[in-house]
Amino acid sequence: MALPEVHSATGISSASWSPVSASDLLRLLNRYSFGFALLLMVALLLANLAEESWNFGWSDQLANFAPMALAAMASTPAIISGGGGFDLTISPLIYFIGEIFIIWLAPNGLGGAESVPIVLLIGAGVGMLNGLLIIGLRVPPVVATLSMYFVLIGADLKIAPNPQYLSTSWVQHLAHSVGPVPGAVFTLGFPLVVWGLLGLIPYRRTLYAVGSNDATAFASGVDVSAVRVAAYTLGGLFAAVGALALVGLTVSANSNLSQTYTLLAIASVALGGTSLWGGRGGLVGSMIGAACIYLLGNLLTTLQIDPSYLQVMYGGMLVFAVILGGVAAKAKAAP
Repeated sequence: MALPEVHSATGISSASWSPVSASDLLRLLNRYSFGFALLLMVALLLANLAEESWNFGWSDQLANFAPMALAAMASTPAIISGGGGFDLTISPLIYFIGEIFIIWLAPNGLGGAESVPIVLLIGAGVGMLNGLLIIGLRVPPVVATLSMYFVLIGADLKIAPNPQYLSTSWVQHLAHSVGPVPGAVFTLGFPLVVWGLLGLIPYRRTLYAVGSNDATAFASGVDVSAVRVAAYTLGGLFAAVGALALVGLTVSANSNLSQTYTLLAIASVALGGTSLWGGRGGLVGSMIGAACIYLLGNLLTTLQIDPSYLQVMYGGMLVFAVILGGVAAKAKAAP
């Protein structure tokens, strides 16, 4: 049997310097599913910084980025829960809650700190309703949430048929800064903190178990229905935070834009490495995926490239990410 060559200068065998195989890289990608999105985000960020002469305006950029990122994070728990889980209501729900804040809460003396629990309860309540419709009626999540999607769009148009504007409010700090800290840090940080706290209790582990194989989870004594309803409730809760971030940024409610984040959110989730079949992924990956889409759009706008190419590049990134995820999943399954 041939022995590995030993380099006299270092005493290290050549075997230890063997290149990493493609299979090892794919297994690593499967373990860190957001790896591709992370590398792409770094490349796009450097390109943006170079194009703007390193004068990026971090606070403003984070404020512009926050609503899309929060829509992506709000879409994530339902997808992780498996069973074909999708929540198509996130975007119109964000606009619906924003309209409630601007048109009903703020003018009636409820626009201060007391508005936060009200807004969060509305978001969580709509999310829970979605989950109960899916579980109680046993209809596919796409059908149930698409129905609620149209209901919310109709409600948006009814409440604010014309753009409505907000006078001075504390939420504007969320688009600028709270003391020395960019306000978007608080809105983006809220879902991440909640997600981290859920990791300290059994729920997050059971969520992944249900998403991976609901039959096995049920046989192990997991209440699959409750886990999935809670996932949709979480999505609604995070969407409510997205509504506050959006109102702080635009200081207005425009129901004509209520579909803005529907497809971008799902694309961000998939690009961030969350499996559309459930059981794998997380909020960090979805936020990174949203950052890729945001930075790409920002770069092409700065370069004054035809916006029609933007949709093509979004689709190309997403297709590549899905293919890469599928190949990585096969590598994991291989003996």
